Amino acid sequence: MYNRKEKEKELMEHHSGYLDRLSSSYQFTAKTAFYSKGKFGRQIQLFENELNKGSDIYLELVDIVRDGRGVETDMVPMFWERPLFKCRYNPYFKEEYEVKVSINSRGEEYSAYIIPASELVCVNKGSEEIPYNEYEKNRTTEPVEQKKLSVFPDFEEEFIPKLKDVESSDDVSAILLEIATGFQKLAVAFKNK
Repeated sequence: MYNRKEKEKELMEHHSGYLDRLSSSYQFTAKTAFYSKGKFGRQIQLFENELNKGSDIYLELVDIVRDGRGVETDMVPMFWERPLFKCRYNPYFKEEYEVKVSINSRGEEYSAYIIPASELVCVNKGSEEIPYNEYEKNRTTEPVEQKKLSVFPDFEEEFIPKLKDVESSDDVSAILLEIATGFQKLAVAFKNK
């Protein structure tokens, strides 16, 4: 389990260089961007108290990490570049955005406004603002070191050494002998019936 407020504070510290230069008031939060059936592109949820404050909302998009039982265990940045996005203040949010009423993990009812991610702008690339869709289209993928020219696996290099390790293991022989003994006992039991 993690503390959401502490995690948001850590995420905000990463963007403190940009946020400290802002002359106007602002809010910072971490949000997940999700796909919703029947909608185009990603969406985010903002609560009425966040939208009512009369200031721009700066956010970092995150992914929620869950354990095998579905319990939230961590919150990690969605993009490796860690971009900062701005949701401009919209005084007409009640008329323009859909309200979603749902139940949280504690069984409590809540309502949130669904805002298309396309309304966000990426702000931490200098002083220019890049619309979310433009950012998503032009973003770089996480760098991965390519070890060979071909993307097709070299089976002799990758799989045969693993087979050799298995063949030389004494444990495998013991396991096979144990299985064979078990089958022999089973055959004798069936024969005696």
